[in-house]
Amino acid sequence: MKHEWDIIIAGGGSAGLAAALTSARGGARTLLIERQTKLGGMGTNALVHTFCGLFHPDTNQPWAWLNPGIPQEIGEAMMTETQQSEPDLMGRVYVLRQHPSLFASIADDLCAVETQLTRLSGSEWASLSQVANGWQVEVLSRGLTQSHCSKAVIDTTGDATGARWLSPSLWTMAPPEKLYRPAYVCTFTKVTGEHGEGWRLALGALIVKGIRSKALPEATTGAAFRDSTFTEELFMTIDLEAGQGQWDPFDPNKRAELEATGRFTAISLWRYLREHHADFKNCPPPQFPAQAGIRETARYVGDEILTGEDLATNRRFKNEIALAGWPMEKRENARGPKFRYFDQPKPAGIPAGCLRNRQYPGLFFAGRCLSADHEALASVRVMGTCMATGQAAAKMALAF
Repeated sequence: MKHEWDIIIAGGGSAGLAAALTSARGGARTLLIERQTKLGGMGTNALVHTFCGLFHPDTNQPWAWLNPGIPQEIGEAMMTETQQSEPDLMGRVYVLRQHPSLFASIADDLCAVETQLTRLSGSEWASLSQVANGWQVEVLSRGLTQSHCSKAVIDTTGDATGARWLSPSLWTMAPPEKLYRPAYVCTFTKVTGEHGEGWRLALGALIVKGIRSKALPEATTGAAFRDSTFTEELFMTIDLEAGQGQWDPFDPNKRAELEATGRFTAISLWRYLREHHADFKNCPPPQFPAQAGIRETARYVGDEILTGEDLATNRRFKNEIALAGWPMEKRENARGPKFRYFDQPKPAGIPAGCLRNRQYPGLFFAGRCLSADHEALASVRVMGTCMATGQAAAKMALAF
């Protein structure tokens, strides 16, 4: 039995959520397929706790939304839920602190009212093929396979999954030693005290002392703590080398090693801080994410390829469908980011050709797997920009 839809969206992260809402609101019978049990992608399952890319990049001016529509709607909903009146100014960028549980709840609420939208939770996209009237998608759920057909498909998996089924020429990926390092994020609760810059510096010195005494693993070197919007709750982020030159995000054994390393590192740090830092004395074990935060895997080769130079020079396009405003945040090792800022504090454009390939009509792609080079991806992979490109891909699919 084949189920018929107007638009099928694979991947329920930031881009997929925005695409699904845009498609359903446009009147299309929409199917959203998500392998996890929560929508929101890295922002819920990997506990990525800031919305980056939502705001105009000129921090000398009052903050302003960059892309209207779904990105602004979700940003405003998060501000209401967390009782924030404005984003945080962090150096040369504006960011909005978000809470993963609230993001999942906001996604549920937004989707529930869309009668044209059907969600398949805990379901794996199993195949993609062209058929007479468009595309056929196979979905695996709890051991059972379903067939779904539609005139258009939007790939927001972050892994260019559709491209890897269709043709080697349709996707590309950086070599292992260049791939942006994955992050492991967990939540620490019941952490008392004030957590200002002095507190962070002292905490960093304590962690270095623990590493030198062999009480902590080397991976804790770059541990960064950030306050949640709720009292006595902190998010801890560690970038992991993940084998560096041997890292393969599609190797399930490598992924298992990465997850185990993240948990070991987090537990080691928790035990050490409970013993050596008064603010962590009553902290229970950290809450682990459903998955590590993967920053880069495969991406599509579209009609156009957005480059780092395009962004750095604030290039604009006649056919642009969204704006990028986040600097290129390169994390090719676990020693922290290297930022490349745009030449001017202005946004750059993202052209429509980055979301499609004319050889595959009716197939669109958005989010982390859109058509961009390795450097540009360091900017456009953030959640705010992913929402904007997901929204744009759905508008293109509606017009197809």
